[in-house]
Amino acid sequence: MLGRQQIANVSTAISELFKNAYDAYADHVEVDLFRSDMLMIIRDDGCGMTREDFENKWLVLGTESKMSGTGRGVQLPGKDLRPVMGEKGIGRLAIALLGSQVLILTRKHSPEGNSELVMCFIHWGIFEIPGFNLEDIRIPVSTITGGGLPSTAEVQMLVQEIKDSIIERLDGASPSDRISEILAELDDFQVDPVDLDQFLEGLSLNEGKSGTHFFITPANETIVDEIDNEEREGNFDFRRNLLGFCDHTFSGVDEDVIKTAFRDWKSDSESDDLIGPGEFFTKEELRNADHYFDAQVDEFGQTKGFVRIYEEQYPDHVIAWSGGHGKPTDCGPFRVVFGYVPGEQRVSTLPPEEWVRMRAKLMRIGGLYVYRNRIRVLPYGNSDVDWLGIEERRTRSASYYFFSYRLVFGAVQLTVAENSQLCEKAGREGFQQGKAYRQLQSILENIFLQLSADFFRKGAEGAEIFEKRKEELERKDKARKRREKLVSTKRKKLAADLNGFFEVTANGLPQTEISSLWEKVERRMETAAKVEDPDQAANMLLKAERDASRELSEIREKYKVKKPSGVGLSKLLQSSWEQYSIEANRLETEIFQPFTTKVSHTLGVLADEAKLLVDQRRRMRELLDELAERNQKNVKERATEVRKSAESASRAAIRTASDAINEFRQVVAEVEADFGGQDLSDRSEEELDKIRRKYESRIDSVGAKNSDVLTRVRDVLAGVSQNIEEGLDSSHLDMIEALEGDLLDFREEASDNAELLQLGLAIAIINHEFESSIRSIRGSLRELHQWARSNGELDALYRRIRSNFDHLDGHLNLFTPLQRRLYRSRIAITGSEIHHYVATLFEARLLRHSIKLEPSDQFLDSVVHAYPSTLYPVFVNIIDNACFWLKDFTGKREITLDADSSGYLISNTGPAIQERDAKTIFNKGFSRKPRGRGLGLYISITALQREDMDLQLVNFEPPTFRLKWPQNPENAE
Repeated sequence: MLGRQQIANVSTAISELFKNAYDAYADHVEVDLFRSDMLMIIRDDGCGMTREDFENKWLVLGTESKMSGTGRGVQLPGKDLRPVMGEKGIGRLAIALLGSQVLILTRKHSPEGNSELVMCFIHWGIFEIPGFNLEDIRIPVSTITGGGLPSTAEVQMLVQEIKDSIIERLDGASPSDRISEILAELDDFQVDPVDLDQFLEGLSLNEGKSGTHFFITPANETIVDEIDNEEREGNFDFRRNLLGFCDHTFSGVDEDVIKTAFRDWKSDSESDDLIGPGEFFTKEELRNADHYFDAQVDEFGQTKGFVRIYEEQYPDHVIAWSGGHGKPTDCGPFRVVFGYVPGEQRVSTLPPEEWVRMRAKLMRIGGLYVYRNRIRVLPYGNSDVDWLGIEERRTRSASYYFFSYRLVFGAVQLTVAENSQLCEKAGREGFQQGKAYRQLQSILENIFLQLSADFFRKGAEGAEIFEKRKEELERKDKARKRREKLVSTKRKKLAADLNGFFEVTANGLPQTEISSLWEKVERRMETAAKVEDPDQAANMLLKAERDASRELSEIREKYKVKKPSGVGLSKLLQSSWEQYSIEANRLETEIFQPFTTKVSHTLGVLADEAKLLVDQRRRMRELLDELAERNQKNVKERATEVRKSAESASRAAIRTASDAINEFRQVVAEVEADFGGQDLSDRSEEELDKIRRKYESRIDSVGAKNSDVLTRVRDVLAGVSQNIEEGLDSSHLDMIEALEGDLLDFREEASDNAELLQLGLAIAIINHEFESSIRSIRGSLRELHQWARSNGELDALYRRIRSNFDHLDGHLNLFTPLQRRLYRSRIAITGSEIHHYVATLFEARLLRHSIKLEPSDQFLDSVVHAYPSTLYPVFVNIIDNACFWLKDFTGKREITLDADSSGYLISNTGPAIQERDAKTIFNKGFSRKPRGRGLGLYISITALQREDMDLQLVNFEPPTFRLKWPQNPENAE
């Protein structure tokens, strides 16, 4: 009852056990929750307990089991003294909230490492049975010597002892429903410490190691419900009491006094660490906060420290507190440090994606935490515990009080020695609200109020820097969003236009249209040549030529893609643009120009045959007039657009200037009106100076703001005017294009590199885990084989297991050639070895899709000196791509491996590769596969080029790649 009523919730109970581990000088404390068995294990590697300590202190309520006679913690040899965090004996009772039954194993620290292991079993339900007194309840305790762990049988002996005591107390009477439930739970208690120790590894009591372990089952179902609710709601309602247990973010100390972990095993093979290092705030996040405060509060409650508002620093800022009246405070001196990130991205210096991530974290765990000797004091820091009233004040006036509690992340750092009068409540619901706590609260509230007044409140002396930087960030944010919206639209349009162009040219539409136009022109010319009137016939021929020229111009315009000026392109889009330029030039030289020549030549032939006299001067003039008319129309349209843009810019500039003058006049009028109502009689010089500075600040602020706006407008207009007058120099647009292109490339590269790094690390981890696991399985199979040989029933099972394992082991061995560390120099690799590798790897896939892998004799006999880790992945990537395109191909499905004097040739009978992809196919991020990453060929060619090799696309149909060998004599074979 004490445990359940004193502890607020299950996560607080776990935090209490973390504190017990800290008091026991543990370096680690870990929680593992196995959902399949509803088993919770809490382990630490602290100093542990002897049987005497356990029976006379841990099992006795109210004893100060962790205190020495001097009131200070008992120091563990070789470790710094730790002030005691738990003094009420509440931690041991917290276990009752986590589950109804607990097996406790503890071993006292001993230099020899062979002290006895104490084990105890408790079922908390027996304390609830009506009619049972404390003297009727038996708590079985036993010890094990030799440094090992108890067996399942030894654990069951303890459980049976409790069962026997209950049955004995019943004395033949029928058990009540509650007693029947308890007896059923005792029957279900199945814990094997040896098996669990081998599975979990890490913290252990085996081999004489010290510490205390709790095995709790069935665990409180509320724990699972709260964890699952976190995932559904996206909050941290469960883990927020466990995160940041030991402070290393705000203290500046790198090493944790104690490391904590909570693993949620949703299955018996995988787990999530709910309180891993990245879940709490980091030092880097604190350094990068937009606003930062780090100060020391002295014994009189006066604050002095470092303040940073954006980039502006105030090294020795003083905040006075009037509540001390010159006397030392009961709460004592302390340090306070925190960062602040605005709730709107437009006024933050953080990159947009970083701000979004920080905002989400702040909404979950933002707040001002309290640490005593670097150990967290609950519940301070929880986002719903606004213990300084920051959020309540902000609701009254956000501009006046500025700070939001959820956007603060920091800590108040206390010590047992200097802040001893701040006492925690027994239920861990914060400090007892005596004089010391009220002083602490008042000092901190004053700090936030004064910081708002000094740096963030409009009109304050120190707020000028903040306001100016804030306005600058807002202006840049608006400009960035406008720019991004504009260029994003233009990029999308360009991409759509290019895709449309490639689609119609791939289908041969330009050739079809020109052929159709030629047939029409040829018919008109032939008809004109047959007209008997020579003048009329000549006129009809010239008109047919003019119409052909006009229609050709329309066709040319249809296939012309305009690149937007001043817009940077991504690598993929830039590559598409280059391919378009090549294709557009081909259309011009192979289709459009030959058409013009053909029309002109045909006109001359028909005129000669019909003996028509064509006025060449007139012919030339009419063609030029037609061309001039078309271009004049385009120029007039652009001129109209320029005039409209100029008029719009002029109106906007005049309106901005007018608004600036009106705003300035309005503020001056308000200042004059306010000044006129001031009674300046009997005012001190200091008061008068303050009033004057207030009015000056208002006028200066609005004057500087509008002057800055008008200066920027003037500079923009002057730059445009100068650029026009000097001949439309487009260098600034070219520079913008180049910078935007570089920025897009950097972003893509950073994203791709992060993905590559994750893939590489994943492969390395998987391979490492496979190696150790496979070794263990091989050993177990050898042992099983001995039994199977003497047991016929086991032999069939062994053979099935062995067969499946050998199949799996064969696939795992395919990782071996990919480990470059195994090969310190190049080795001779034969084509037959490569064929065996890829044939084994793709065996099931090739069979499933009816694809043949055909190596030539030249390939099988070839030899190359290279690293397997470089060569093999190239074949894997190319064959993997080939399988993808062949699997749904209706024709012949075959992949061919060949070799010649310069390298390997890999081809397939699948769909042809488009010519426009020839240059981009090896680019990072390029892929025609649905949801393809576009990394395989890029990684392949990059790795090969580092080893003096190369990868080339040598044929579009059938798709054929050449893997060029290193140019050295070794490859002459």
